[in-house]
Amino acid sequence: MDVSSGPTDTSHLGDSFLSHTQPATYTIETPNDSLINEDLDKTSEEPLREQDRFLPIANVARIMKKSIPQTGKIAKDAKECGQECVSEFISFITSEASERCHQEKRKTINGEDILFAMSTLGFDNYVEPLKTYLQKYRDVSACVIL
Repeated sequence: MDVSSGPTDTSHLGDSFLSHTQPATYTIETPNDSLINEDLDKTSEEPLREQDRFLPIANVARIMKKSIPQTGKIAKDAKECGQECVSEFISFITSEASERCHQEKRKTINGEDILFAMSTLGFDNYVEPLKTYLQKYRDVSACVIL
């Protein structure tokens, strides 16, 4: 099976979804509906640092540890590989969601944009469970705010 030809093939993107050539400011909606302005002014003048490209390895390792037996161990290179993979995946999905927002002349990426991006990129199996989770999260959040 040739995985490079599937709907999640990023070879045609290169690192373009990690380093933007045009300065832009996007507003990303956080779970508590407060807004964070994220300056994506990452030009070719300054390469992205590893800590700016990847999720914190401790967080990734903690998630990985939950998936193995309590006595299991995870090698450092496996943690680093997982860190790079999940960071690339998030960048890939976010890039697609950002493109939709740009086309609709919006600056806020919301949950529906992420779900749309996942569906567009062939991750349909995850969309329905995530829709359910997002709705339950919003219901609980609305109860807490009231």
